[in-house]
Amino acid sequence: MEAEQVIEKKSIWVKAAMFLLSIAVVGQISAIYLPAFVGQSPDPTSFIGTILWISLLFMAIWSWQGKKKLKGFLIGVLVALIVHFFAGFIAGYKQAEVNAIDVAVANSNKELPKMIDEETRMDLASINQKSKYYSLSFTLVNLLVSEIDIGILNDNFEQSIKPSTCGIQQFQLFFSEGYTINYVYKDKNGKFISQYSITPKECIK
Repeated sequence: MEAEQVIEKKSIWVKAAMFLLSIAVVGQISAIYLPAFVGQSPDPTSFIGTILWISLLFMAIWSWQGKKKLKGFLIGVLVALIVHFFAGFIAGYKQAEVNAIDVAVANSNKELPKMIDEETRMDLASINQKSKYYSLSFTLVNLLVSEIDIGILNDNFEQSIKPSTCGIQQFQLFFSEGYTINYVYKDKNGKFISQYSITPKECIK
C-alpha cells in the first residue's frame, strides 16, 4: 500500500513536471519561430534552450511511461535539432523574400525621377517591411496645392489609378505578401497634397 502511494506521488510529480516543461517548450518554440516568420534567424543562444527544454520534456514523458529516461532525452535532443533546423530554414526563406523586395525597390528607383505624363513626375519608391507599406511619391509639376481640385484628384484615383494598380503584375507580389501600396502626391514646390492607400483586400479577390 505504501509502495503504491509512493508510485502515485511520483506520478503526480512527473505529470506536474511534464506540464511545466510543456509550457517552457511552447515558449521556447514561439521565441524562435515568431522571429523566423519575419526573416530573423534564431539566436545562437536559443539553440541551447531549445535542446534543454525539449529533451527534458521527452525525458519526463519517457519516465512517466516507465521507459528509459536517457532514451527519451536523446530523442528530445533529436526533435530539438529538427525544430531548430526548420526555424533556420523558414528564416532564410523569409529573408530571401525580403532581399528580393529590397532589390525590386532599388531597381525601380534607378529609373527615377521620371515623367509619367505631362503633369505628373514619379519621384521615389520606398518600402517599410516592418509596417508592410510600399509607397510611391509623385509631384504634380505644374500645380500648386492651392490650385488643385482635390475632388478631381480623388475621382481620378478611384476610377483610374486604383483599378490599374490592382491589375499590375509587379504589384501583385506586394499584395500577396500583405503590403499596402501608398500613393503620395505633392505640388510643384514639394508641399503635401494628398495620400491614397490600396490594401491587399481591395485587389486580391
